[in-house]
Amino acid sequence: MAIIHQFPPTPFRRHPLRRLPHYLCLAALNGALSVLVLRTFSAGNYWLAIGFALIGAVCLLSLTTLLIQEYRFAIVITPDRIIIDNGYPLGSRRILERIYIHEYNYPPNPIGYLFDAGTLVIVCGDETLVFDGLTPFHTLRATLEGS
Repeated sequence: MAIIHQFPPTPFRRHPLRRLPHYLCLAALNGALSVLVLRTFSAGNYWLAIGFALIGAVCLLSLTTLLIQEYRFAIVITPDRIIIDNGYPLGSRRILERIYIHEYNYPPNPIGYLFDAGTLVIVCGDETLVFDGLTPFHTLRATLEGS
């Protein structure tokens, strides 16, 4: 009986606070649009209020899509390949074999150390893939150094 994997596949995700500025910007825009809806609706401009409400709904939908995409993203490292699941709703999955991992490092700011998030750079042929905000990064480093 042959051993397929020496250790179980290890999944890594992006830290949820990686896109905090995007989340805050979309939430602030949605809040400002809801205030505009209330003001224009109370002033009697119903069509303008409906327009602001539709724009606010689009902002809320894009925020929800961004959150789902970040939640579903994962990189799984096995001894012989790396599987990248981009987290799109249709399930974009990519399998890389025989790759060269160019570097893996913490970001130069102390927030990366605090949240245990780092960057992984993979060179695959002529293509360079950069994954930032991966967590838990100390486990990722131990996995890559052990392989």
